[in-house]
Amino acid sequence: MKKILVVLSITAVVLSGCNEVSNEKANTEVQKKETVAKVEKKKLDIVKLGDNERAITKYANGQPRLVLRFEGEGDKEVSVYQKEYFENGQVSKEGPIKDGKRNGDWKSYYKTGDLWSKGSYLDGRNNGPTTAYYKNGKVKYEGMYKNGRKSGVWKFFNKQGELTDTKNY
Repeated sequence: MKKILVVLSITAVVLSGCNEVSNEKANTEVQKKETVAKVEKKKLDIVKLGDNERAITKYANGQPRLVLRFEGEGDKEVSVYQKEYFENGQVSKEGPIKDGKRNGDWKSYYKTGDLWSKGSYLDGRNNGPTTAYYKNGKVKYEGMYKNGRKSGVWKFFNKQGELTDTKNY
């Protein structure tokens, strides 16, 4: 009987310690979320660029980082196109959005402004053809996505544009 009481006592102490750790972890998570919310609020220094474009975030040098284009009026205004920029002012990514997610054909660029990749999205997930390029403009790889996963035959090329590998997904 004494052994059972000792085991139960030890279990109670351990569990109460776990609860304190759990509460401490929960408090830390709440603090993280509050900090992120403060940072996000600070970043939302919205600057109107035109009738339907707004810079949502910007770099310390004042250069826009994220620009959204809107359609509609008043409460019915929705973002329909997104552009992200490098600090040097070059576009890094751009494409249409729907409900805050990538939806349609998107392009990504090198800091030099040269095309790095293009691909199709549906509801924020890769869906359709995608192609990536070397800085010299030659195709690096090309393939298809279906519902966010690689699908079918993918082709890989060297910097001279020669086919080096194929994979079937």
